[in-house]
Amino acid sequence: MPGPHGVPRADIIPLLHEGLSDRAIGRTLHTNPKRVGQIRRELGLPQYEAPPAAPIEEKWASRTTTVSGGHMRWTGTHRSGMPHLVWQQRSVSARRIAFQIGHGREPVGRVLPGCGHSWCVAPEHTTDQPMRHADALFPQIFRNAA
Repeated sequence: MPGPHGVPRADIIPLLHEGLSDRAIGRTLHTNPKRVGQIRRELGLPQYEAPPAAPIEEKWASRTTTVSGGHMRWTGTHRSGMPHLVWQQRSVSARRIAFQIGHGREPVGRVLPGCGHSWCVAPEHTTDQPMRHADALFPQIFRNAA
């Protein structure tokens, strides 16, 4: 028999036992998630707990393709022409994640590929501002050596 919102309780119960959230059941059956939650409590079922998010490195890796020369191409989305991904409801620069993977620290300033290929997101090819500054100073420091 349909409940006050038209969806039979018998349709909601199997989805609760499958482990779906109140919101997901509400969207699926076009009913109020509060009603789903009420039925969950009546049945003595525990509150829904979202599975832990995959580590950001895994999500990043799932959106890259290795190409020749040790380069990596970003296959995910772009924002303002820059590779990015959404993780835990935040927009994150794919190049910054690549830098953290390759160098084990937070980047300082803008992250750019140091290999000469503007599309490359290979962790080992990323550079931050201090690295580029040091690379620019190197020839000046050692120009008379040799």
